[in-house]
Amino acid sequence: MTTPPFSPAGQTSTASTGSRKFNLQHGWQPNRLLQSRAWLPLIGVPALLTYGFFGISLDSLPEKAAQLAILCGLLMLAIYGRPQHGVSLRRSGILWLAIAAIVVALISWGCSWLTHPQWAESSFKVHRLTNWFAMIPVAILLGGSARNAGVLWLAALCGLLLSPWISGGGWQEWQQGLSGNRVDFGLHNAQHTAMLFGTAALGLLAFATDILRSRRGGWVVRAVWLLALTICITALLLTQTRGVWAGMLFALLVIACAGVVVVHKYFHNHRRYLLAATLAVCGAATLVGYLSIGDIVSQRLEAEQNTMLQVQQGNFDNLPLTSTGIRLRTWAEALDWIAERPLVGWGGNGRSLIFDHSEHLPPAIKENFGHLHNSYLDLLVNFGLLGLLLLGALVYWLVSRCLRYYRAGLISGSTLTFCLSFTVFFAIVNLFESYLFYDSGRYVLALVGGGLLTQIWAAKRRQAAANTPR
Repeated sequence: MTTPPFSPAGQTSTASTGSRKFNLQHGWQPNRLLQSRAWLPLIGVPALLTYGFFGISLDSLPEKAAQLAILCGLLMLAIYGRPQHGVSLRRSGILWLAIAAIVVALISWGCSWLTHPQWAESSFKVHRLTNWFAMIPVAILLGGSARNAGVLWLAALCGLLLSPWISGGGWQEWQQGLSGNRVDFGLHNAQHTAMLFGTAALGLLAFATDILRSRRGGWVVRAVWLLALTICITALLLTQTRGVWAGMLFALLVIACAGVVVVHKYFHNHRRYLLAATLAVCGAATLVGYLSIGDIVSQRLEAEQNTMLQVQQGNFDNLPLTSTGIRLRTWAEALDWIAERPLVGWGGNGRSLIFDHSEHLPPAIKENFGHLHNSYLDLLVNFGLLGLLLLGALVYWLVSRCLRYYRAGLISGSTLTFCLSFTVFFAIVNLFESYLFYDSGRYVLALVGGGLLTQIWAAKRRQAAANTPR
């Protein structure tokens, strides 16, 4: 059976000759969003895959690859992003949000010079907000192809699984983790490592039905999937990061709900047996996991009992300088600063001002920390409610369009499941660490957001093409 034009797995008949050549030589589907000179994807796509594979496991190479990929993607959009079937990528809502990010940063910086010029940044900087929109050139390079998005995500997964040997201590660090020590595999610190492996685990689970039902590779593919999932979950536990554990639990509820829908839809006659088998496998996996590393989890959860006791007694001034104690002290201080500049914040360096000029934080915190371990408080301190509204608008735009095109049958259920579970996961983990302002958070947003955005744009084009009279 042939695949019609503009189908999720198809290719457009308008792909350029250069794009076809690129596809045949490199196994990459032609760009279905726009036509461009062949040299732009020839440079941009390898750079993007390099960035995806090495992520934050190396220092200079991923950054340079990302800059090159972003440049190629933006050039393709600017030069060749002309309307097709009445749809213009240049006028997409997410591009207006990117422009709004520049405006918000400009307003906050201008107000900082008016209200506290002695603390204001000497020059206008936009990267703290515009970095979130690196997903736009990523989506352009992916060309509207779900398959290309899958290739990028697979490259990122392989790079992450190999990160203990690229940036970490290899087998020795795995042994240390299984012995009860906290590990990070050289990926900034354990919190960022946990977030990355948690995201990978969600992707593997969200696309589990597609992988397990696929006939390509048979049991080899299924075994590799199970091994990768086991490694990701084990690494997540060994990082001993409770905030990411909490985010993972809520995200798993989303995936579980989606799994119930899939079972009911596709396996109506056998859902009782499948449910029993799933519960048995999950129960056995939980038992094995608890027997092997249960002590690590229980000890980590009990580590802050004294801090929580002080909180219950209202004794905030004497909180110990533990993980939770430091967060609660800095959060309380941040709320006072936010109350003084609620709308536009203190400027791009707002969070550092708290640690430099606070009169209430102890010296041990001021000297060793420069962020609030909470993306939303960091955002409010820097850019106020305008910055928070910008973030909310970005999340709403992506999620609402995934839902819209899923209902129209233009985006797969697995993609929607990944979108929703990752949104819940990332929203919760950012309560406990400022991922939005670190390389790890920008990396995940670029790859996950870019993969979702390219499918949204492709779905919009297919819908417009179907509605265009012939």
